[in-house]
Amino acid sequence: MLSVYDVIIVGAGPGGSAAALSLAHSGLRVALIDKAIFPRDKVCGDFIAGHGIRVLREISPNAYIRLINFPQKAENKSTLLFIGNTKPMEFFWKNKSYTIRRVDFDNLLVEEVVATKNIDFYPGHAIKQIKRVGRDFELSCQNGQMFNGHLIIGADGAHSVVARQLAGYSVDREHYGGSVRAYFKGVKNIRASANEVYVHKDVVPGYFWLFPVGDDSANVGIGMHSRHITKHKVDLKARFYDFIEQNPVLQSKLGEAQLEGSLQGFGLPFYSKEFKIHGDGYMLVGDAASLIDPSNGEGIMLAIQSGKMAAEQAIKALKQDNWSEAALAPYQKAVNKRWWKEMRAKAWMVNVFAHRYRVLYAVGWLGNQSPTLRRWLQKLM
Repeated sequence: MLSVYDVIIVGAGPGGSAAALSLAHSGLRVALIDKAIFPRDKVCGDFIAGHGIRVLREISPNAYIRLINFPQKAENKSTLLFIGNTKPMEFFWKNKSYTIRRVDFDNLLVEEVVATKNIDFYPGHAIKQIKRVGRDFELSCQNGQMFNGHLIIGADGAHSVVARQLAGYSVDREHYGGSVRAYFKGVKNIRASANEVYVHKDVVPGYFWLFPVGDDSANVGIGMHSRHITKHKVDLKARFYDFIEQNPVLQSKLGEAQLEGSLQGFGLPFYSKEFKIHGDGYMLVGDAASLIDPSNGEGIMLAIQSGKMAAEQAIKALKQDNWSEAALAPYQKAVNKRWWKEMRAKAWMVNVFAHRYRVLYAVGWLGNQSPTLRRWLQKLM
Protein backbone atom coordinates (compact mmCIF):
# COMPACT_ATOMS: atom_id res chain seq x y z
CA MET A 1 0.00 0.00 0.00
CA LEU A 2 1.37 3.44 -1.01
CA SER A 3 0.37 6.63 0.81
CA VAL A 4 1.13 9.93 -0.91
CA TYR A 5 1.95 13.20 0.90
CA ASP A 6 3.45 16.62 0.36
CA VAL A 7 5.53 16.46 3.56
CA ILE A 8 6.61 13.38 5.47
CA ILE A 9 7.98 13.99 8.96
CA VAL A 10 10.03 11.10 10.30
CA GLY A 11 10.17 11.10 14.10
CA ALA A 12 7.44 12.28 16.49
CA GLY A 13 9.59 13.73 19.27
CA PRO A 14 9.52 17.47 20.06
CA GLY A 15 11.15 18.45 16.75
CA GLY A 16 8.86 16.33 14.58
CA SER A 17 5.72 17.23 16.51
CA ALA A 18 6.64 20.93 16.42
CA ALA A 19 7.02 20.69 12.63
CA ALA A 20 3.69 18.85 12.34
CA LEU A 21 1.85 21.37 14.52
CA SER A 22 3.37 24.21 12.47
CA LEU A 23 2.03 22.57 9.28
CA ALA A 24 -1.37 21.61 10.66
CA HIS A 25 -3.18 24.54 9.02
CA SER A 26 -1.01 24.89 5.92
CA GLY A 27 -3.32 22.98 3.62
CA LEU A 28 -0.53 20.54 2.81
CA ARG A 29 -0.89 16.77 3.02
CA VAL A 30 1.33 15.85 5.97
CA ALA A 31 2.28 12.51 7.52
CA LEU A 32 4.02 12.10 10.89
CA ILE A 33 5.79 8.73 11.18
CA ASP A 34 7.48 7.16 14.19
CA LYS A 35 8.94 3.72 14.83
CA ALA A 36 7.48 3.61 18.36
CA ILE A 37 3.98 3.19 19.72
CA PHE A 38 3.08 6.14 21.95
CA PRO A 39 3.33 6.80 24.80
CA ARG A 40 6.97 5.79 24.72
CA ASP A 41 9.93 6.83 26.83
CA LYS A 42 12.93 8.76 25.52
CA VAL A 43 16.14 8.81 27.54
CA CYS A 44 16.86 12.48 28.19
CA GLY A 45 17.48 15.08 30.88
CA ASP A 46 13.81 16.16 30.51
CA PHE A 47 14.51 19.88 30.85
CA ILE A 48 12.74 22.32 28.49
CA ALA A 49 14.27 25.81 28.47
CA GLY A 50 12.11 28.91 28.45
CA HIS A 51 12.69 29.79 24.79
CA GLY A 52 11.34 26.38 23.78
CA ILE A 53 8.22 26.92 25.87
CA ARG A 54 7.66 30.29 24.22
CA VAL A 55 7.97 28.85 20.71
CA LEU A 56 5.61 26.00 21.60
CA ARG A 57 3.06 28.61 22.64
CA GLU A 58 3.44 30.30 19.25
CA ILE A 59 3.06 27.02 17.37
CA SER A 60 0.16 25.58 19.34
CA PRO A 61 -1.59 27.51 22.12
CA ASN A 62 -3.54 24.33 22.93
CA ALA A 63 -0.37 22.29 23.44
CA TYR A 64 1.04 25.08 25.60
CA ILE A 65 -2.08 25.16 27.80
CA ARG A 66 -2.00 21.37 28.15
CA LEU A 67 1.63 21.57 29.25
CA ILE A 68 0.90 24.32 31.77
CA ASN A 69 -1.97 22.29 33.23
CA PHE A 70 -0.14 18.95 33.23
CA PRO A 71 0.40 18.07 36.91
CA GLN A 72 3.39 15.68 36.77
CA LYS A 73 6.13 18.22 36.09
CA ALA A 74 8.29 20.76 37.88
CA GLU A 75 8.36 24.46 37.04
CA ASN A 76 12.00 25.45 37.04
CA LYS A 77 12.71 28.88 38.54
CA SER A 78 16.40 28.57 39.32
CA THR A 79 19.53 26.45 38.93
CA LEU A 80 21.94 25.57 41.73
CA LEU A 81 25.49 25.23 40.43
CA PHE A 82 27.84 23.21 42.64
CA ILE A 83 31.49 23.58 41.59
CA GLY A 84 33.84 21.36 43.56
CA ASN A 85 33.08 21.67 47.26
CA THR A 86 32.24 25.37 47.21
CA LYS A 87 28.93 26.88 48.27
CA PRO A 88 26.47 26.51 45.37
CA MET A 89 25.65 29.54 43.26
CA GLU A 90 21.96 30.03 42.48
CA PHE A 91 20.85 31.48 39.15
CA PHE A 92 17.26 32.69 38.80
CA TRP A 93 15.37 32.54 35.49
CA LYS A 94 12.76 34.98 34.18
CA ASN A 95 11.20 32.74 31.53
CA LYS A 96 9.08 29.73 32.39
CA SER A 97 10.90 26.45 31.97
CA TYR A 98 9.89 22.95 32.98
CA THR A 99 11.24 19.52 33.75
CA ILE A 100 8.78 16.91 32.57
CA ARG A 101 9.37 13.26 31.74
CA ARG A 102 9.72 12.77 28.01
CA VAL A 103 7.23 9.91 28.06
CA ASP A 104 4.64 12.50 29.14
CA PHE A 105 5.78 15.52 27.13
CA ASP A 106 6.22 13.74 23.82
CA ASN A 107 2.87 11.99 24.21
CA LEU A 108 1.18 15.30 24.99
CA LEU A 109 2.54 16.77 21.76
CA VAL A 110 1.54 13.76 19.68
CA GLU A 111 -1.99 13.83 21.11
CA GLU A 112 -2.25 17.49 20.13
CA VAL A 113 -1.02 16.69 16.59
CA VAL A 114 -3.72 14.02 16.27
CA ALA A 115 -6.33 16.37 17.73
CA THR A 116 -5.78 18.86 14.88
CA LYS A 117 -7.26 16.21 12.52
CA ASN A 118 -5.07 17.63 9.74
CA ILE A 119 -2.04 15.37 10.17
CA ASP A 120 -1.96 11.62 9.52
CA PHE A 121 -0.03 9.93 12.32
CA TYR A 122 1.63 6.53 11.78
CA PRO A 123 3.09 5.06 14.99
CA GLY A 124 4.92 1.74 14.86
CA HIS A 125 6.35 2.46 11.40
CA ALA A 126 10.14 2.02 11.38
CA ILE A 127 11.77 3.34 8.21
CA LYS A 128 13.86 0.76 6.38
CA GLN A 129 14.85 2.55 3.17
CA ILE A 130 14.51 5.95 1.52
CA LYS A 131 15.03 6.25 -2.22
CA ARG A 132 14.50 8.78 -4.97
CA VAL A 133 11.60 8.38 -7.38
CA GLY A 134 11.73 11.30 -9.83
CA ARG A 135 11.44 14.53 -7.87
CA ASP A 136 10.03 12.75 -4.83
CA PHE A 137 11.05 10.22 -2.21
CA GLU A 138 9.71 6.75 -1.59
CA LEU A 139 9.96 5.45 1.97
CA SER A 140 9.56 1.79 2.78
CA CYS A 141 8.84 0.64 6.32
CA GLN A 142 9.77 -2.59 8.03
CA ASN A 143 6.08 -3.48 8.28
CA GLY A 144 5.65 -3.20 4.51
CA GLN A 145 3.94 0.20 4.41
CA MET A 146 5.12 2.52 1.64
CA PHE A 147 5.05 6.33 1.56
CA ASN A 148 5.67 8.81 -1.24
CA GLY A 149 6.43 12.45 -0.47
CA HIS A 150 7.77 15.60 -2.05
CA LEU A 151 9.73 16.65 1.01
CA ILE A 152 11.07 14.89 4.11
CA ILE A 153 11.71 16.45 7.49
CA GLY A 154 14.07 14.19 9.43
CA ALA A 155 13.33 14.45 13.16
CA ASP A 156 14.26 10.91 14.12
CA GLY A 157 16.88 11.61 16.77
CA ALA A 158 20.58 11.09 17.27
CA HIS A 159 20.57 7.84 15.25
CA SER A 160 18.50 9.32 12.43
CA VAL A 161 17.79 7.07 9.47
CA VAL A 162 17.05 10.16 7.38
CA ALA A 163 20.39 11.78 8.28
CA ARG A 164 22.31 8.58 7.50
CA GLN A 165 20.62 7.74 4.22
CA LEU A 166 20.15 11.23 2.75
CA ALA A 167 22.90 13.36 4.33
CA GLY A 168 25.53 10.63 4.75
CA TYR A 169 25.72 11.38 8.46
CA SER A 170 27.96 9.32 10.73
CA VAL A 171 28.90 9.85 14.37
CA ASP A 172 31.79 12.28 14.85
CA ARG A 173 33.27 11.58 18.29
CA GLU A 174 34.92 15.01 18.30
CA HIS A 175 31.43 16.52 18.40
CA TYR A 176 29.53 13.99 20.45
CA GLY A 177 28.75 13.22 24.07
CA GLY A 178 27.60 10.26 26.11
CA SER A 179 25.17 10.34 29.03
CA VAL A 180 23.30 8.08 31.42
CA ARG A 181 20.22 8.93 33.44
CA ALA A 182 17.81 7.36 35.91
CA TYR A 183 14.74 8.38 37.87
CA PHE A 184 14.71 8.34 41.65
CA LYS A 185 11.79 8.69 44.05
CA GLY A 186 11.97 9.47 47.75
CA VAL A 187 14.61 12.13 47.11
CA LYS A 188 15.27 14.40 50.11
CA ASN A 189 16.42 17.99 50.57
CA ILE A 190 15.42 19.24 47.12
CA ARG A 191 13.22 22.03 45.82
CA ALA A 192 11.02 21.13 42.87
CA SER A 193 11.67 24.60 41.44
CA ALA A 194 15.48 24.30 41.46
CA ASN A 195 17.55 22.20 39.09
CA GLU A 196 20.95 21.14 40.37
CA VAL A 197 24.18 20.92 38.37
CA TYR A 198 27.44 19.48 39.78
CA VAL A 199 30.83 20.29 38.25
CA HIS A 200 33.60 18.20 39.81
CA LYS A 201 36.95 16.76 38.82
CA ASP A 202 35.37 13.28 38.73
CA VAL A 203 32.80 14.27 36.08
CA VAL A 204 34.58 16.80 33.83
CA PRO A 205 34.61 17.38 30.92
CA GLY A 206 30.91 17.15 31.65
CA TYR A 207 28.64 17.46 34.63
CA PHE A 208 26.29 15.60 36.95
CA TRP A 209 22.68 16.72 37.21
CA LEU A 210 19.73 16.35 39.52
CA PHE A 211 16.58 17.76 37.92
CA PRO A 212 13.45 17.48 40.09
CA VAL A 213 10.30 16.27 38.32
CA GLY A 214 8.27 16.55 41.51
CA ASP A 215 8.55 17.32 45.22
CA ASP A 216 10.51 14.14 45.99
CA SER A 217 11.38 12.67 42.58
CA ALA A 218 14.11 13.56 40.13
CA ASN A 219 15.81 12.86 36.83
CA VAL A 220 19.44 12.19 37.78
CA GLY A 221 22.29 11.75 35.34
CA ILE A 222 25.81 12.37 34.16
CA GLY A 223 27.07 13.51 30.76
CA MET A 224 30.60 13.65 29.39
CA HIS A 225 32.33 14.38 26.10
CA SER A 226 32.84 11.24 24.00
CA ARG A 227 36.46 12.13 23.30
CA HIS A 228 37.21 11.90 27.02
CA ILE A 229 35.10 8.76 27.49
CA THR A 230 37.00 6.96 24.74
CA LYS A 231 40.48 8.21 25.66
CA HIS A 232 40.17 7.34 29.35
CA LYS A 233 37.87 4.32 28.92
CA VAL A 234 35.29 5.82 31.26
CA ASP A 235 32.47 3.55 32.41
CA LEU A 236 29.71 6.15 32.75
CA LYS A 237 27.37 3.86 34.66
CA ALA A 238 30.04 3.06 37.25
CA ARG A 239 31.05 6.73 37.44
CA PHE A 240 27.39 7.68 38.03
CA TYR A 241 27.03 5.49 41.11
CA ASP A 242 30.55 6.25 42.41
CA PHE A 243 29.94 9.98 42.26
CA ILE A 244 26.69 9.71 44.20
CA GLU A 245 28.36 7.54 46.83
CA GLN A 246 31.35 9.85 47.27
CA ASN A 247 29.54 13.19 47.23
CA PRO A 248 28.14 14.14 50.68
CA VAL A 249 25.56 16.55 49.25
CA LEU A 250 24.19 13.92 46.88
CA GLN A 251 24.24 11.33 49.63
CA SER A 252 21.96 13.57 51.70
CA LYS A 253 19.51 13.67 48.81
CA LEU A 254 19.81 10.24 47.17
CA GLY A 255 21.22 8.05 49.93
CA GLU A 256 17.81 6.64 50.86
CA ALA A 257 16.07 7.26 47.53
CA GLN A 258 14.70 4.43 45.40
CA LEU A 259 15.73 3.87 41.80
CA GLU A 260 12.78 3.78 39.39
CA GLY A 261 13.40 1.48 36.45
CA SER A 262 17.02 1.27 35.35
CA LEU A 263 19.98 3.47 34.53
CA GLN A 264 19.96 4.07 30.77
CA GLY A 265 22.35 5.66 28.31
CA PHE A 266 21.96 7.99 25.34
CA GLY A 267 24.11 9.85 22.82
CA LEU A 268 24.40 13.61 22.30
CA PRO A 269 25.40 14.93 18.85
CA PHE A 270 26.71 18.42 19.64
CA TYR A 271 26.18 21.53 17.56
CA SER A 272 29.88 22.34 17.75
CA LYS A 273 30.49 22.27 14.02
CA GLU A 274 28.34 23.25 11.06
CA PHE A 275 26.72 20.02 9.95
CA LYS A 276 24.84 19.85 6.66
CA ILE A 277 21.18 19.80 7.70
CA HIS A 278 19.43 20.19 4.36
CA GLY A 279 19.65 18.85 0.86
CA ASP A 280 17.60 18.06 -2.21
CA GLY A 281 14.11 17.42 -0.80
CA TYR A 282 14.97 17.11 2.88
CA MET A 283 15.69 19.04 6.07
CA LEU A 284 16.94 17.76 9.43
CA VAL A 285 15.77 19.09 12.80
CA GLY A 286 16.61 18.57 16.47
CA ASP A 287 19.00 15.77 17.39
CA ALA A 288 18.93 14.48 13.80
CA ALA A 289 20.59 17.78 12.84
CA SER A 290 23.05 17.57 15.78
CA LEU A 291 21.33 20.58 17.35
CA ILE A 292 22.42 19.99 20.94
CA ASP A 293 24.06 22.69 23.04
CA PRO A 294 27.72 21.60 23.55
CA SER A 295 27.96 23.27 26.96
CA ASN A 296 24.91 21.86 28.73
CA GLY A 297 23.48 19.12 26.50
CA GLU A 298 20.10 20.87 26.13
CA GLY A 299 18.32 19.85 22.94
CA ILE A 300 14.54 20.03 23.39
CA MET A 301 14.40 23.80 22.94
CA LEU A 302 16.46 23.65 19.72
CA ALA A 303 14.35 20.76 18.45
CA ILE A 304 11.10 22.69 18.89
CA GLN A 305 12.49 25.83 17.30
CA SER A 306 14.15 24.05 14.39
CA GLY A 307 10.96 22.05 13.76
CA LYS A 308 9.04 25.29 13.41
CA MET A 309 11.70 26.78 11.13
CA ALA A 310 11.76 23.70 8.88
CA ALA A 311 7.96 23.76 8.58
CA GLU A 312 7.99 27.42 7.57
CA GLN A 313 10.57 26.70 4.87
CA ALA A 314 8.59 23.66 3.68
CA ILE A 315 5.52 25.82 3.14
CA LYS A 316 7.52 28.33 1.07
CA ALA A 317 9.21 25.64 -1.01
CA LEU A 318 6.05 23.72 -1.84
CA LYS A 319 4.13 26.89 -2.73
CA GLN A 320 6.90 27.62 -5.25
CA ASP A 321 6.83 23.99 -6.45
CA ASN A 322 10.55 23.86 -5.75
CA TRP A 323 11.99 21.70 -2.98
CA SER A 324 15.52 21.49 -4.35
CA GLU A 325 18.61 21.87 -2.20
CA ALA A 326 18.89 25.52 -3.23
CA ALA A 327 15.24 26.19 -2.36
CA LEU A 328 15.72 24.73 1.12
CA ALA A 329 19.05 26.45 1.80
CA PRO A 330 17.39 29.37 3.68
CA TYR A 331 16.49 26.90 6.43
CA GLN A 332 20.12 26.05 7.15
CA LYS A 333 21.09 29.71 6.92
CA ALA A 334 18.36 30.63 9.42
CA VAL A 335 19.44 27.92 11.87
CA ASN A 336 23.10 28.95 11.70
CA LYS A 337 22.23 32.64 12.01
CA ARG A 338 20.11 31.94 15.07
CA TRP A 339 22.57 29.68 16.97
CA TRP A 340 25.94 29.07 15.37
CA LYS A 341 27.82 32.05 16.86
CA GLU A 342 26.59 31.18 20.34
CA MET A 343 27.28 27.44 20.00
CA ARG A 344 30.74 27.99 18.54
CA ALA A 345 31.65 30.15 21.54
CA LYS A 346 30.28 27.58 23.97
CA ALA A 347 32.15 24.77 22.23
CA TRP A 348 35.39 26.76 22.49
CA MET A 349 34.83 27.30 26.20
CA VAL A 350 34.21 23.58 26.72
CA ASN A 351 37.30 22.55 24.76
CA VAL A 352 39.57 25.01 26.58
CA PHE A 353 38.29 24.87 30.15
CA ALA A 354 35.98 21.89 30.77
CA HIS A 355 38.75 19.44 31.70
CA ARG A 356 40.74 21.94 33.81
CA TYR A 357 39.02 21.38 37.10
CA ARG A 358 41.37 23.61 39.10
CA VAL A 359 40.39 26.56 36.91
CA LEU A 360 36.73 25.61 37.31
CA TYR A 361 37.12 25.40 41.08
CA ALA A 362 38.67 28.88 41.10
CA VAL A 363 35.71 30.13 39.07
CA GLY A 364 33.37 28.54 41.61
CA TRP A 365 35.09 30.30 44.51
CA LEU A 366 35.26 33.65 42.73
CA GLY A 367 31.66 33.35 41.56
CA ASN A 368 30.50 33.36 45.15
CA GLN A 369 32.34 36.65 45.66
CA SER A 370 31.56 38.43 42.39
CA PRO A 371 28.04 39.28 41.10
CA THR A 372 29.60 40.25 37.76
CA LEU A 373 31.13 36.80 37.30
CA ARG A 374 27.84 35.16 38.31
CA ARG A 375 25.99 37.13 35.65
CA TRP A 376 28.56 36.03 33.06
CA LEU A 377 28.24 32.38 34.14
CA GLN A 378 24.46 32.58 33.89
CA LYS A 379 24.72 33.59 30.24
CA LEU A 380 26.65 30.40 29.53
CA MET A 381 24.02 28.14 31.12
